Amino acid sequence: MKVATHIVFGECCLFAASAVFDFHYETPSVLAAALCSVLPDADYPKSWLGHQLGSVSEDLHRLFGHRSFMHSLLALALVTATLGPLLWWLTGQSATMIAVGVGYGSHLFADMMTLGGVQLFWPSRAIAVFPGRDEYRVVSGGNSERVFVALALIFALLFYPVSRVGFDGLVYRLGGADTLYGTVTKVTDGDTIEVETQGRTTPVRLIGVDTPETVAPDEPIGCYGREAYSYTKRILYERQTDEEGRVVREGRLVRLEIPRIGDSEDAYGRTLAYVWIDADGDGEYEHLFNEDLIEQGYARTTTFAHTYRREFERAREEAEERGAGLWSACPEVETT
Repeated sequence: MKVATHIVFGECCLFAASAVFDFHYETPSVLAAALCSVLPDADYPKSWLGHQLGSVSEDLHRLFGHRSFMHSLLALALVTATLGPLLWWLTGQSATMIAVGVGYGSHLFADMMTLGGVQLFWPSRAIAVFPGRDEYRVVSGGNSERVFVALALIFALLFYPVSRVGFDGLVYRLGGADTLYGTVTKVTDGDTIEVETQGRTTPVRLIGVDTPETVAPDEPIGCYGREAYSYTKRILYERQTDEEGRVVREGRLVRLEIPRIGDSEDAYGRTLAYVWIDADGDGEYEHLFNEDLIEQGYARTTTFAHTYRREFERAREEAEERGAGLWSACPEVETT
Protein backbone atom coordinates (compact mmCIF):
# COMPACT_ATOMS: atom_id res chain seq x y z
CA MET A 1 0.00 0.00 0.00
CA LYS A 2 1.02 3.62 -0.52
CA VAL A 3 2.52 5.69 2.28
CA ALA A 4 -0.52 8.01 2.41
CA THR A 5 -2.80 5.00 2.87
CA HIS A 6 -0.79 3.78 5.85
CA ILE A 7 -0.64 7.22 7.46
CA VAL A 8 -4.39 7.81 7.15
CA PHE A 9 -5.17 4.33 8.46
CA GLY A 10 -2.66 4.78 11.30
CA GLU A 11 -4.32 8.00 12.44
CA CYS A 12 -7.74 6.38 12.16
CA CYS A 13 -6.54 3.59 14.46
CA LEU A 14 -5.07 6.10 16.93
CA PHE A 15 -8.32 8.07 17.15
CA ALA A 16 -10.34 4.86 17.51
CA ALA A 17 -8.04 3.51 20.23
CA SER A 18 -8.27 6.79 22.14
CA ALA A 19 -12.07 6.75 21.93
CA VAL A 20 -12.37 3.12 23.05
CA PHE A 21 -9.61 2.89 25.67
CA ASP A 22 -10.06 6.38 27.09
CA PHE A 23 -6.61 7.89 26.79
CA HIS A 24 -5.92 11.36 25.46
CA TYR A 25 -3.17 12.41 23.12
CA GLU A 26 -1.55 15.55 21.77
CA THR A 27 0.40 16.46 18.62
CA PRO A 28 3.50 14.34 19.46
CA SER A 29 1.33 11.22 19.55
CA VAL A 30 -0.25 12.04 16.18
CA LEU A 31 3.23 12.44 14.68
CA ALA A 32 4.47 9.23 16.33
CA ALA A 33 1.54 7.26 14.92
CA ALA A 34 2.19 8.66 11.44
CA LEU A 35 5.91 7.82 11.58
CA CYS A 36 5.40 4.30 12.88
CA SER A 37 2.62 3.60 10.38
CA VAL A 38 5.24 3.58 7.60
CA LEU A 39 8.16 2.14 9.61
CA PRO A 40 7.59 -1.54 8.66
CA ASP A 41 8.34 -0.69 5.03
CA ALA A 42 11.95 -0.08 5.99
CA ASP A 43 12.59 -3.56 4.53
CA TYR A 44 11.39 -2.52 1.06
CA PRO A 45 13.91 -0.38 -0.88
CA LYS A 46 11.30 0.70 -3.45
CA SER A 47 9.02 2.20 -0.83
CA TRP A 48 9.09 5.88 0.18
CA LEU A 49 10.81 5.03 3.47
CA GLY A 50 13.17 2.64 1.69
CA HIS A 51 14.34 5.49 -0.55
CA GLN A 52 15.03 7.62 2.53
CA LEU A 53 16.99 4.87 4.27
CA GLY A 54 19.00 3.85 1.21
CA SER A 55 21.54 1.10 2.00
CA VAL A 56 19.91 0.37 5.36
CA SER A 57 16.71 -0.64 3.59
CA GLU A 58 18.67 -2.74 1.11
CA ASP A 59 20.43 -4.56 3.95
CA LEU A 60 17.11 -5.27 5.69
CA HIS A 61 15.64 -6.56 2.46
CA ARG A 62 18.62 -8.80 1.85
CA LEU A 63 18.53 -10.21 5.38
CA PHE A 64 14.78 -10.71 5.82
CA GLY A 65 12.98 -9.96 2.58
CA HIS A 66 9.77 -7.92 2.40
CA ARG A 67 6.83 -8.41 4.78
CA SER A 68 8.68 -10.83 7.00
CA PHE A 69 10.50 -9.79 10.19
CA MET A 70 9.61 -6.08 9.92
CA HIS A 71 5.95 -7.05 9.48
CA SER A 72 5.80 -9.42 12.45
CA LEU A 73 4.46 -9.26 15.99
CA LEU A 74 8.03 -9.64 17.19
CA ALA A 75 9.07 -6.43 15.41
CA LEU A 76 5.96 -4.68 16.75
CA ALA A 77 6.93 -5.61 20.31
CA LEU A 78 10.60 -4.63 19.84
CA VAL A 79 9.81 -1.24 18.26
CA THR A 80 7.18 -0.41 20.88
CA ALA A 81 9.51 -1.43 23.73
CA THR A 82 12.43 0.65 22.43
CA LEU A 83 11.05 3.64 20.55
CA GLY A 84 7.97 4.04 22.78
CA PRO A 85 9.79 4.77 26.08
CA LEU A 86 12.23 7.05 24.26
CA LEU A 87 9.43 9.22 22.87
CA TRP A 88 7.69 9.15 26.26
CA TRP A 89 10.86 10.46 27.88
CA LEU A 90 11.42 13.11 25.21
CA THR A 91 7.83 14.42 25.18
CA GLY A 92 6.72 13.68 28.73
CA GLN A 93 3.52 12.16 27.33
CA SER A 94 2.76 8.49 27.88
CA ALA A 95 0.34 8.49 24.95
CA THR A 96 3.29 8.65 22.54
CA MET A 97 4.24 5.11 23.57
CA ILE A 98 0.73 3.93 22.81
CA ALA A 99 0.86 5.77 19.49
CA VAL A 100 4.02 3.90 18.51
CA GLY A 101 2.33 0.52 18.99
CA VAL A 102 -0.93 1.62 17.36
CA GLY A 103 0.80 3.17 14.34
CA TYR A 104 3.11 0.22 13.75
CA GLY A 105 0.33 -2.30 14.32
CA SER A 106 -1.96 -0.47 11.90
CA HIS A 107 0.56 -1.08 9.11
CA LEU A 108 0.65 -4.80 9.83
CA PHE A 109 -3.13 -5.03 9.88
CA ALA A 110 -3.48 -3.03 6.67
CA ASP A 111 -0.98 -5.26 4.85
CA MET A 112 -2.80 -8.35 6.12
CA MET A 113 -5.76 -7.09 4.12
CA THR A 114 -3.79 -7.21 0.85
CA LEU A 115 -3.42 -10.24 -1.41
CA GLY A 116 0.18 -10.86 -0.30
CA GLY A 117 -0.44 -10.85 3.45
CA VAL A 118 2.41 -10.76 5.99
CA GLN A 119 4.56 -13.19 7.98
CA LEU A 120 2.92 -12.02 11.19
CA PHE A 121 4.41 -14.81 13.30
CA TRP A 122 7.97 -14.62 11.92
CA PRO A 123 10.24 -16.65 11.95
CA SER A 124 7.34 -18.87 10.92
CA ARG A 125 6.78 -18.64 7.18
CA ALA A 126 3.01 -18.85 7.59
CA ILE A 127 1.21 -15.96 5.83
CA ALA A 128 -1.42 -14.09 7.82
CA VAL A 129 -4.29 -12.55 5.84
CA PHE A 130 -7.62 -10.93 6.63
CA PRO A 131 -10.25 -11.61 5.44
CA GLY A 132 -9.74 -15.16 4.26
CA ARG A 133 -11.13 -14.82 0.72
CA ASP A 134 -8.95 -13.17 -1.94
CA GLU A 135 -11.79 -11.26 -3.58
CA TYR A 136 -12.46 -9.35 -0.36
CA ARG A 137 -8.87 -8.15 0.10
CA VAL A 138 -7.16 -4.99 -1.16
CA VAL A 139 -5.08 -4.84 -4.33
CA SER A 140 -2.13 -2.50 -3.68
CA GLY A 141 -2.24 0.49 -6.02
CA GLY A 142 -5.65 -0.47 -7.41
CA ASN A 143 -9.17 0.90 -7.03
CA SER A 144 -9.70 -1.22 -3.94
CA GLU A 145 -6.86 0.66 -2.19
CA ARG A 146 -8.47 3.98 -3.13
CA VAL A 147 -11.72 2.78 -1.59
CA PHE A 148 -9.83 1.57 1.49
CA VAL A 149 -8.08 4.90 2.09
CA ALA A 150 -11.33 6.80 1.50
CA LEU A 151 -13.09 4.69 4.13
CA ALA A 152 -10.14 5.08 6.51
CA LEU A 153 -10.30 8.85 6.07
CA ILE A 154 -14.04 8.90 6.76
CA PHE A 155 -13.63 6.81 9.91
CA ALA A 156 -10.71 8.98 11.02
CA LEU A 157 -12.88 12.09 10.70
CA LEU A 158 -15.66 10.35 12.63
CA PHE A 159 -13.42 9.03 15.40
CA TYR A 160 -11.45 12.25 15.88
CA PRO A 161 -14.14 14.22 17.76
CA VAL A 162 -15.00 11.13 19.82
CA SER A 163 -11.32 10.70 20.72
CA ARG A 164 -11.23 14.27 22.06
CA VAL A 165 -14.42 14.20 24.15
CA GLY A 166 -14.94 10.46 24.73
CA PHE A 167 -18.06 8.43 24.12
CA ASP A 168 -19.57 9.67 27.38
CA GLY A 169 -18.88 13.28 26.46
CA LEU A 170 -20.44 12.74 23.05
CA VAL A 171 -23.56 11.21 24.59
CA TYR A 172 -23.95 14.12 27.00
CA ARG A 173 -23.47 16.62 24.17
CA LEU A 174 -26.06 14.89 22.02
CA GLY A 175 -28.45 14.89 24.98
CA GLY A 176 -28.24 18.66 25.18
CA ALA A 177 -28.39 20.94 28.19
CA ASP A 178 -30.67 23.51 29.76
CA THR A 179 -29.33 27.04 30.11
CA LEU A 180 -30.09 29.49 32.88
CA TYR A 181 -28.68 32.94 33.50
CA GLY A 182 -28.41 34.31 37.01
CA THR A 183 -26.44 36.27 39.58
CA VAL A 184 -24.18 34.64 42.16
CA THR A 185 -25.48 35.60 45.59
CA LYS A 186 -23.24 33.48 47.80
CA VAL A 187 -20.11 31.34 47.70
CA THR A 188 -20.42 28.46 50.13
CA ASP A 189 -17.29 26.55 49.22
CA GLY A 190 -14.75 26.42 46.42
CA ASP A 191 -17.08 24.25 44.34
CA THR A 192 -20.47 25.29 45.73
CA ILE A 193 -22.33 28.56 45.15
CA GLU A 194 -25.82 30.01 45.23
CA VAL A 195 -27.31 31.67 42.17
CA GLU A 196 -30.42 33.84 41.95
CA THR A 197 -32.22 32.93 38.74
CA GLN A 198 -35.81 33.41 37.68
CA GLY A 199 -36.67 35.00 41.01
CA ARG A 200 -35.41 32.17 43.21
CA THR A 201 -32.12 31.27 44.85
CA THR A 202 -30.63 27.97 43.71
CA PRO A 203 -27.72 26.16 45.39
CA VAL A 204 -25.31 25.00 42.67
CA ARG A 205 -22.63 22.31 42.82
CA LEU A 206 -20.03 22.65 40.07
CA ILE A 207 -19.87 19.48 37.97
CA GLY A 208 -16.63 17.58 37.56
CA VAL A 209 -14.51 19.40 40.15
CA ASP A 210 -13.73 18.75 43.78
CA THR A 211 -12.09 21.47 45.86
CA PRO A 212 -10.80 20.75 49.39
CA GLU A 213 -13.53 20.97 52.01
CA THR A 214 -13.98 24.08 54.16
CA VAL A 215 -17.52 23.73 55.50
CA ALA A 216 -18.10 19.97 55.85
CA PRO A 217 -19.51 19.16 59.33
CA ASP A 218 -17.10 17.39 61.70
CA GLU A 219 -14.29 17.57 59.13
CA PRO A 220 -11.14 19.70 59.32
CA ILE A 221 -10.53 22.31 56.66
CA GLY A 222 -8.75 20.63 53.78
CA CYS A 223 -5.33 21.64 52.53
CA TYR A 224 -5.72 24.50 50.06
CA GLY A 225 -9.43 24.70 50.86
CA ARG A 226 -9.33 28.32 52.04
CA GLU A 227 -7.41 29.32 48.90
CA ALA A 228 -9.97 27.60 46.66
CA TYR A 229 -12.84 29.28 48.51
CA SER A 230 -11.17 32.69 48.29
CA TYR A 231 -10.52 32.28 44.57
CA THR A 232 -14.11 31.28 43.81
CA LYS A 233 -15.42 34.17 45.91
CA ARG A 234 -13.07 36.66 44.24
CA ILE A 235 -14.04 35.59 40.73
CA LEU A 236 -17.77 34.94 41.20
CA TYR A 237 -18.75 37.18 44.13
CA GLU A 238 -16.53 40.19 44.41
CA ARG A 239 -18.46 43.18 45.68
CA GLN A 240 -17.96 46.32 43.61
CA THR A 241 -18.76 49.86 44.65
CA ASP A 242 -18.90 53.19 42.85
CA GLU A 243 -16.89 56.29 43.66
CA GLU A 244 -19.35 57.21 46.40
CA GLY A 245 -19.08 53.82 48.09
CA ARG A 246 -22.44 52.53 46.95
CA VAL A 247 -22.63 48.84 46.07
CA VAL A 248 -23.10 48.43 42.32
CA ARG A 249 -22.62 44.65 42.13
CA GLU A 250 -22.66 41.93 44.75
CA GLY A 251 -22.37 38.93 42.51
CA ARG A 252 -21.28 38.03 39.04
CA LEU A 253 -23.66 37.26 36.22
CA VAL A 254 -23.16 33.65 35.10
CA ARG A 255 -24.62 31.16 32.68
CA LEU A 256 -25.50 27.76 34.10
CA GLU A 257 -25.29 24.76 31.79
CA ILE A 258 -27.33 21.88 33.22
CA PRO A 259 -27.04 18.57 31.29
CA ARG A 260 -30.31 16.85 30.43
CA ILE A 261 -28.74 13.40 30.79
CA GLY A 262 -28.18 12.14 34.33
CA ASP A 263 -29.21 13.63 37.64
CA SER A 264 -29.84 17.37 37.71
CA GLU A 265 -29.34 17.49 41.50
CA ASP A 266 -27.00 15.82 43.96
CA ALA A 267 -27.93 14.10 47.22
CA TYR A 268 -28.07 17.46 49.00
CA GLY A 269 -30.54 19.01 46.54
CA ARG A 270 -27.96 21.21 44.86
CA THR A 271 -28.30 21.79 41.11
CA LEU A 272 -25.42 20.18 39.20
CA ALA A 273 -24.14 22.61 36.59
CA TYR A 274 -21.26 24.04 34.64
CA VAL A 275 -20.72 27.71 35.40
CA TRP A 276 -19.76 29.91 32.44
CA ILE A 277 -18.59 33.49 32.93
CA ASP A 278 -18.13 36.43 30.56
CA ALA A 279 -14.39 36.91 31.06
CA ASP A 280 -13.79 39.63 28.46
CA GLY A 281 -17.06 41.53 28.71
CA ASP A 282 -18.34 40.74 25.22
CA GLY A 283 -21.49 39.03 26.46
CA GLU A 284 -20.51 35.58 25.18
CA TYR A 285 -20.03 33.73 28.50
CA GLU A 286 -17.23 31.69 26.91
CA HIS A 287 -15.09 30.92 29.99
CA LEU A 288 -15.84 27.69 31.88
CA PHE A 289 -15.14 28.37 35.55
CA ASN A 290 -15.23 24.67 36.50
CA GLU A 291 -12.22 24.06 34.26
CA ASP A 292 -10.54 27.22 35.51
CA LEU A 293 -10.48 25.80 39.05
CA ILE A 294 -8.64 22.73 37.76
CA GLU A 295 -6.18 24.68 35.60
CA GLN A 296 -5.23 26.93 38.53
CA GLY A 297 -4.72 23.96 40.86
CA TYR A 298 -7.63 24.69 43.17
CA ALA A 299 -9.52 21.46 42.45
CA ARG A 300 -9.13 17.82 41.62
CA THR A 301 -11.34 16.11 39.05
CA THR A 302 -14.18 13.73 39.77
CA THR A 303 -14.29 10.26 38.22
CA PHE A 304 -17.89 9.99 37.04
CA ALA A 305 -18.86 10.49 33.39
CA HIS A 306 -19.93 13.96 32.29
CA THR A 307 -19.80 16.26 29.28
CA TYR A 308 -16.32 17.69 29.74
CA ARG A 309 -14.62 14.84 31.60
CA ARG A 310 -11.77 14.42 29.11
CA GLU A 311 -11.11 18.15 28.88
CA PHE A 312 -11.01 18.34 32.68
CA GLU A 313 -8.64 15.37 32.90
CA ARG A 314 -6.25 17.01 30.46
CA ALA A 315 -6.34 20.23 32.49
CA ARG A 316 -5.75 18.29 35.71
CA GLU A 317 -2.72 16.45 34.30
CA GLU A 318 -1.20 19.71 33.08
CA ALA A 319 -1.80 21.38 36.45
CA GLU A 320 -0.28 18.43 38.26
CA GLU A 321 2.80 18.51 36.03
CA ARG A 322 3.25 22.23 36.72
CA GLY A 323 2.75 21.73 40.45
CA ALA A 324 0.00 24.34 40.38
CA GLY A 325 -1.88 25.12 43.57
CA LEU A 326 -2.68 22.13 45.75
CA TRP A 327 -0.43 19.82 43.69
CA SER A 328 2.64 21.44 45.25
CA ALA A 329 1.13 22.95 48.41
CA CYS A 330 -0.38 19.75 49.77
CA PRO A 331 2.18 16.95 50.32
CA GLU A 332 -0.51 14.43 51.21
CA VAL A 333 -2.44 14.90 47.95
CA GLU A 334 -2.72 11.75 45.88
CA THR A 335 -1.00 12.03 42.53
CA THR A 336 -1.50 9.81 39.51
